[in-house]
Amino acid sequence: MDTGRPDGLTMAIPITEDEFLNAVRGIKRSAFRLEAEDSYALDYEREAFDRFLAGSPVPPPELDWWQPWLSRVAQWAGEGKTVSRVRVLAEPPTAYQRWMLWTTPWCARAGEDIRYLPRSTAERIGLPLDDWWLLDDEQVIVMRFTDGKIAGKVLITEPEAVAAYCMSRDIAIRNAALAESFAAV
Repeated sequence: MDTGRPDGLTMAIPITEDEFLNAVRGIKRSAFRLEAEDSYALDYEREAFDRFLAGSPVPPPELDWWQPWLSRVAQWAGEGKTVSRVRVLAEPPTAYQRWMLWTTPWCARAGEDIRYLPRSTAERIGLPLDDWWLLDDEQVIVMRFTDGKIAGKVLITEPEAVAAYCMSRDIAIRNAALAESFAAV
């Protein structure tokens, strides 16, 4: 299966949601995510996003679907594991991305390092603009979306391909900025 990587190296294996969750939950050292979609249409987020749009946002620790992630990140941070993410921003950011910017402080307090990268910069530096997770620098999970909904996930473990994603992560982090840089958007 083609993952859309320009290097053509990867052999990707489709995985289930349970396999995906087990892989992320089982990290030994680190998890990194590149988020490249301008918005997501995940059913469980809808009410919280609508409240944000209406001007009465609910902080992530008060959302029953977000709290487990914050707790898990805090646990990992306490164990010396790192969780980081780079979000690619539309120019100007979409309403969904403004919501994510607003939620970043709670994630940061839990121990997640979230940075932001304008789409034009991401394209200029040649990042693979799919959503993907890099786990322990050993495996990559590429996530496919259609109209903001998850359409599938594939696992990549080929060392050369994983090394390419490690380089992409490093480039993304080096070129991204903390959320405070985008506070005025």
